[in-house]
Amino acid sequence: MIKVLIKNGTVVDPSQGIVDKIDLLIEGDRIKRLDYEIFEPEAQVIDASGLIVAPGFVDLHVHFRDPGQTYKEDILSGSKCAVAGGFTTVVAMPNTNPPIDSPHVARYVSAQGKCWGLCDVLPAGTITVGRKGEELSDFYALKEAGCVCFTDDGSPVQRTDIMQKALIFSSELGVPIMNHCEDDLLSQGSVTEGYLSALTGLKSRYPEAEETMIARDCVLAYRTGGHLHVQHLTTGFGVELIRFFKEKGVKVTCEVNPYHLLLDEGTMLSEGPLARVNPPLRKKEDVLALREALREGVIDCVATDHAPHAPYEKGLIDSSLPGMIGLQTALPIMLKLVEEEVISLVRMVDLMSCAPAKIIGLEVGTLKEGSPADVVIFDPKKEWVLNEETNFSKSKNTPLWGKPLKGKVIYTLKGGRIVYKENS
Repeated sequence: MIKVLIKNGTVVDPSQGIVDKIDLLIEGDRIKRLDYEIFEPEAQVIDASGLIVAPGFVDLHVHFRDPGQTYKEDILSGSKCAVAGGFTTVVAMPNTNPPIDSPHVARYVSAQGKCWGLCDVLPAGTITVGRKGEELSDFYALKEAGCVCFTDDGSPVQRTDIMQKALIFSSELGVPIMNHCEDDLLSQGSVTEGYLSALTGLKSRYPEAEETMIARDCVLAYRTGGHLHVQHLTTGFGVELIRFFKEKGVKVTCEVNPYHLLLDEGTMLSEGPLARVNPPLRKKEDVLALREALREGVIDCVATDHAPHAPYEKGLIDSSLPGMIGLQTALPIMLKLVEEEVISLVRMVDLMSCAPAKIIGLEVGTLKEGSPADVVIFDPKKEWVLNEETNFSKSKNTPLWGKPLKGKVIYTLKGGRIVYKENS
């Protein structure tokens, strides 16, 4: 049996309350032991001096575009991005072609992930057939085929009766219903309403488009007992709504995109369509509110919404497709928040690993003895640039392209195997 010994690193594991310079022994695909000065002559040794050793990151929101749009990304290139960013488990959104609204498509996505063997690629099933918002998908069949949650991401569920039924099934099946909360009638534009829309004349995506749907869905979760997960929260008032309903005992969780913690609406003036994302980059006060919500624990996890597009799909702001690649830039963004003392390193690891794993009921996101040996080892001080040489995506649509970043993954281990090594 293969053994790997990680020595001299600082282990950060919020699931056990560990922040200590200790060794970690892996045997086969499981964590065997955490202790001081482990000696194991048969093990392959990884020297993690000066590095952080943490549970592999978990991303609840990625777009790998497979099947149907593999010119943007496929499961292999997406998996390479994931492990280069320290992610050992990702949840693939169902807005593919065909969508993940049938068991055979769900099985295809899972099988492709297993074929390449870099990280777990878990499918999200659609809430409605064809993501059309009219007829519920077969949740039971999709869960049996491997779907870990349900969402029509990119096509918010507009019909209240459909969302109510989905949350009832959520309560029965024990899986979250995730919604891209934006009312279509209030979100026809490309930028947030306010200074930027007035300056540019571009159509708005109103913050109340997001907030009214969050409120509706939280009420439905309260009444049905279902698990609601709000995708890519962006507004300060949205934070207050989540806080209110959590205090009422509603089973609601939420995620935030790292870009919404770093950038505000003004970024579009310099980066143009590269900064176009739905929901849009918001005002500075919203960014500050999101950061405070991270600190307080109102926001449950970070999810990248990794959304690759071809260059010609990012032409003009008002006509470009929304989204940014984010798997390789998530760690540097979050470490910047640690450096600025917005959150602690322990809280960062929890947001990126332990917490998202709990939301969908996975046994990963921990380094407890006997748990899966999914591990990320990173250098929080290493500076690098995302460019043609370091990027693993087929796409490069990010406002951080070519800009200095701080914080780099050195090793990623999946099931005890090294699936990423810097410069390998």
